[in-house]
Amino acid sequence: MTRLSKQALDGNVEALLLAILESGPSYGYAIVKDLNVRAEGILRLGEGTVYPVLYRMEDKKLIIAKWRLAENGRQRKYYRLTPKGHKTLAASRRQWEVLSAVMTKVVGSAERLSPQREVKGTVS
Repeated sequence: MTRLSKQALDGNVEALLLAILESGPSYGYAIVKDLNVRAEGILRLGEGTVYPVLYRMEDKKLIIAKWRLAENGRQRKYYRLTPKGHKTLAASRRQWEVLSAVMTKVVGSAERLSPQREVKGTVS
Protein backbone atom coordinates (compact mmCIF):
# COMPACT_ATOMS: atom_id res chain seq x y z
CA MET A 1 0.00 0.00 0.00
CA THR A 2 1.33 3.43 -0.93
CA ARG A 3 1.53 5.98 1.86
CA LEU A 4 1.22 9.70 1.28
CA SER A 5 4.30 11.85 1.39
CA LYS A 6 4.42 14.89 3.66
CA GLN A 7 4.43 17.12 0.58
CA ALA A 8 1.19 15.55 -0.68
CA LEU A 9 -0.40 16.17 2.69
CA ASP A 10 0.73 19.78 3.17
CA GLY A 11 -2.20 22.14 3.35
CA ASN A 12 -4.75 19.36 3.84
CA VAL A 13 -4.36 18.43 7.51
CA GLU A 14 -6.78 21.18 8.56
CA ALA A 15 -9.48 19.81 6.26
CA LEU A 16 -8.90 16.29 7.58
CA LEU A 17 -9.25 17.44 11.18
CA LEU A 18 -12.33 19.52 10.42
CA ALA A 19 -13.91 16.45 8.78
CA ILE A 20 -13.13 14.32 11.85
CA LEU A 21 -14.70 16.93 14.15
CA GLU A 22 -17.77 17.25 11.92
CA SER A 23 -19.18 14.13 13.58
CA GLY A 24 -18.96 15.74 17.02
CA PRO A 25 -16.63 16.99 19.74
CA SER A 26 -13.50 14.99 20.45
CA TYR A 27 -10.16 15.25 22.23
CA GLY A 28 -6.67 15.16 20.73
CA TYR A 29 -5.72 11.50 21.15
CA ALA A 30 -9.14 10.31 19.93
CA ILE A 31 -8.91 12.64 16.91
CA VAL A 32 -5.50 11.18 15.98
CA LYS A 33 -6.78 7.63 16.44
CA ASP A 34 -9.96 8.26 14.40
CA LEU A 35 -8.00 9.94 11.61
CA ASN A 36 -5.53 7.08 11.34
CA VAL A 37 -8.31 4.47 11.39
CA ARG A 38 -10.28 6.25 8.66
CA ALA A 39 -7.10 6.64 6.57
CA GLU A 40 -6.69 2.84 6.60
CA GLY A 41 -2.90 2.90 6.79
CA ILE A 42 -2.41 5.28 3.87
CA LEU A 43 -1.76 8.05 6.34
CA ARG A 44 -0.18 7.96 9.78
CA LEU A 45 -0.24 11.19 11.76
CA GLY A 46 0.91 11.48 15.34
CA GLU A 47 -0.04 13.82 18.14
CA GLY A 48 3.08 15.90 17.44
CA THR A 49 1.66 16.76 14.03
CA VAL A 50 -1.99 17.11 14.98
CA TYR A 51 -1.79 19.28 18.13
CA PRO A 52 -0.04 22.27 16.49
CA VAL A 53 -2.68 22.22 13.74
CA LEU A 54 -5.48 22.08 16.33
CA TYR A 55 -3.94 25.09 18.12
CA ARG A 56 -3.72 27.01 14.82
CA MET A 57 -7.32 26.12 14.01
CA GLU A 58 -8.36 27.34 17.45
CA ASP A 59 -6.53 30.66 16.88
CA LYS A 60 -8.35 31.00 13.53
CA LYS A 61 -11.69 30.37 15.29
CA LEU A 62 -12.40 27.26 13.20
CA ILE A 63 -12.74 25.19 16.36
CA ILE A 64 -13.38 25.90 20.00
CA ALA A 65 -12.02 23.93 22.93
CA LYS A 66 -13.50 23.16 26.31
CA TRP A 67 -12.04 21.19 29.19
CA ARG A 68 -14.22 18.28 30.34
CA LEU A 69 -13.92 15.51 32.87
CA ALA A 70 -13.40 12.16 31.14
CA GLU A 71 -14.73 8.78 32.30
CA ASN A 72 -11.38 8.04 33.91
CA GLY A 73 -11.58 11.18 36.05
CA ARG A 74 -8.95 13.13 34.10
CA GLN A 75 -9.50 16.45 32.40
CA ARG A 76 -9.47 16.39 28.60
CA LYS A 77 -9.60 19.26 26.15
CA TYR A 78 -12.47 18.61 23.74
CA TYR A 79 -12.58 20.38 20.39
CA ARG A 80 -15.66 21.12 18.32
CA LEU A 81 -16.37 22.96 15.08
CA THR A 82 -17.53 26.56 15.09
CA PRO A 83 -19.83 27.95 12.39
CA LYS A 84 -16.69 29.31 10.70
CA GLY A 85 -15.18 25.81 10.87
CA HIS A 86 -18.25 24.32 9.15
CA LYS A 87 -17.97 26.94 6.37
CA THR A 88 -14.24 26.28 6.00
CA LEU A 89 -14.86 22.54 5.75
CA ALA A 90 -17.49 23.09 3.04
CA ALA A 91 -15.05 25.32 1.11
CA SER A 92 -12.27 22.73 1.54
CA ARG A 93 -14.54 20.03 0.13
CA ARG A 94 -15.35 22.18 -2.93
CA GLN A 95 -11.65 22.87 -3.48
CA TRP A 96 -10.85 19.18 -3.08
CA GLU A 97 -13.49 18.20 -5.66
CA VAL A 98 -12.00 20.61 -8.19
CA LEU A 99 -8.40 19.57 -7.47
CA SER A 100 -9.32 15.89 -7.57
CA ALA A 101 -11.07 16.31 -10.94
CA VAL A 102 -8.09 18.19 -12.42
CA MET A 103 -5.57 15.67 -11.10
CA THR A 104 -7.60 12.78 -12.50
CA LYS A 105 -7.89 14.46 -15.91
CA VAL A 106 -4.22 15.41 -16.11
CA VAL A 107 -2.37 12.80 -14.08
CA GLY A 108 -4.92 10.00 -14.25
CA SER A 109 -6.48 7.83 -11.59
CA ALA A 110 -4.79 5.01 -9.70
CA GLU A 111 -7.02 2.52 -11.53
CA ARG A 112 -5.86 3.92 -14.86
CA LEU A 113 -2.12 3.54 -14.42
CA SER A 114 -0.58 2.79 -17.77
CA PRO A 115 2.85 2.67 -19.39
CA GLN A 116 4.31 6.05 -20.27
CA ARG A 117 3.14 7.26 -23.66
CA GLU A 118 5.42 8.82 -26.25
CA VAL A 119 5.20 12.60 -26.15
CA LYS A 120 4.53 14.25 -29.52
CA GLY A 121 7.33 16.38 -30.85
CA THR A 122 10.15 14.58 -29.07
CA VAL A 123 12.97 12.70 -30.69
CA SER A 124 13.58 9.15 -29.53
